Amino acid sequence: MSQLHSLLQSLNKNEIALIKSKRLIGKEKELFGFICSYANSALPDTEIVLKKVNLSNSHYYKIHSILLKKCYDWLVPTNTLDLLLFLKRKNLFNLLRHEILAQEKHLKKNISESEIFYLKCFHLFIDFPYKYYDKELTDSFGAKYLKNKKVATETDKLYVKYHKLFSDVNRIAAKKNPIKALGISINDLYTEEKKLEKTTHHLAKYYLYRSICSYYTYYEKNNSKVIEYLKKGIALKKHIAYFFPINIVQFLELLYADALFTNNNISEASEIYHSTFSSGVSEDMYGYHYHYEQFCLILIIENKFDSALSILNTTFQPCIDNKMDIYATRGAMTYAKLFISNNDLKNALTYLNIAKIINEKAFYLPFDIQLRVIENIYFFMKKDYEFAHQLATKNIKFLRSQEQGKIFDDYILLWKFIQSLINCIFKKVAMDKVLEDEFEYLHLRYINLYCNLISKIYYQTKIALKINSKP
Repeated sequence: MSQLHSLLQSLNKNEIALIKSKRLIGKEKELFGFICSYANSALPDTEIVLKKVNLSNSHYYKIHSILLKKCYDWLVPTNTLDLLLFLKRKNLFNLLRHEILAQEKHLKKNISESEIFYLKCFHLFIDFPYKYYDKELTDSFGAKYLKNKKVATETDKLYVKYHKLFSDVNRIAAKKNPIKALGISINDLYTEEKKLEKTTHHLAKYYLYRSICSYYTYYEKNNSKVIEYLKKGIALKKHIAYFFPINIVQFLELLYADALFTNNNISEASEIYHSTFSSGVSEDMYGYHYHYEQFCLILIIENKFDSALSILNTTFQPCIDNKMDIYATRGAMTYAKLFISNNDLKNALTYLNIAKIINEKAFYLPFDIQLRVIENIYFFMKKDYEFAHQLATKNIKFLRSQEQGKIFDDYILLWKFIQSLINCIFKKVAMDKVLEDEFEYLHLRYINLYCNLISKIYYQTKIALKINSKP
C-alpha cells in the first residue's frame, strides 16, 4: 500500500480539505489526484497506478516521496517530534517507523538533542501495538538513548530495563499460550522487586509495579494484587512526574478507576471516570482508547445508552472506518455489547462481525475470547439455543487447548453455565441451587467486562421456563 494513501485514509474532513487546497502542478498534481480518488477504498496495484498516471517505477517513487513530505509539512508545520506524535495519534505505525529512521539519518551530532530524540523514539517504539512491535528496533533505541546521555546513571539503565519488561508482559499477553511465551513467573518479578526495594530508582520501581499489575491482569487473575501494586506506583507520582509528557496524575487516576472497575467497585470507578472525562482527556493520554472503552462500559451498565453511543460514534467509529486494528476491535466489541444490552440484535451482529474480521487479521487472544463470549450471548439472546450450545462446546475445547493454567477457568465455567441454561430450557426443568450460585458468581465476575449480559441470559432462561411450565 502507498504511504500517501495510508496517510489520506487516516485524515479527517478538515485535514483532507487543507491539503486539497494546496497548489500542485504537473505529475505531482496528477498522481495526488489519482491517489485521493481512492481515499475511501483500496488503492489498485502499483503497476496499474503507473499505467494510469504514465510514470516509470523510479519516477513514481520519487514523486510519491515528495508528495508525502509536502503533506507532512502542510499538516504539521512545526518541529520533527510533533510529526512523530501526529503519526502516532493517527495510528500510522508503518509510516511512523519509516519517519523515525529517516529523521535519525539527519540527526545533528548534538548530545542533548540526540538524547531527547532517542528517548522520545524509544517511548514511541515501545508503545507500538503487538502487530507492529519490533523488539530489535526498540532495544536498539533504548541502547542509543543511554549512549547519547551525557552521563548514563544506574537509574537510567534500570529505567530502560524495566520499561522493556513492562512492554513484554503486556505485549506477550496477545500471543497464544502467553505464559509459556513470557518465560518468567510472578516469583521472578517479586525477586526483582526485592532488588529495588531499598533504592531510589523510582522509574524502575514504577515500571516493575506496573509489570506486576499486568501479570495479575493477564496471566494470573488477582484484582486485589493489581490494586495493591497500582497503589505502590501511585505513591511514586511526585518522584516520576517530571519524566512524563502527559498529565501523570490524571493517568494514574484512570488506571485506578480501571482497577476498581475490574474489581467490581463500579460506583467508585464511575465517580472517577465521570469526573475525569468531564474535565477533559487529551488524545495524547496513554491508553486513550482503552480508557474511553472502559468509560463506555460503565455507561452501558448505568443504562446511559445514548451517552455511550455518542462516545462510540465520536471516538471509535473513525477507528473502525479506518480499520485501525486493536482500536477498531475495541470499538466494535463495545458497540456489540451496547446493542445487545439495548436489545438491538441486528446492529449487535453487524459490529460483532466487524470485530471478528479485524481480529482475525491482527489476532489478539484476549479479544478473541471476548468475541467468543459476545457471539455466544448473541445467539442465546436470539433464542437459537442449539447453535449457542454448540458454540459453548467449541469454545471450551478451544480454551482447553491453550497452555494457560487456571487463568481461563472462569471462562470455561461461563460456557458450561450457558450450556446448563440451555439444557434447562430444552428439558423444561428448573435451575438447581448449583446453577443459581454459578449465576451469582459469574454475574459479579463479569459485570464489568460484559456489562449485564450474563444477567440478561439468566433472566431470559427464567422467563422461558415460566412460559414452558404453564398448563
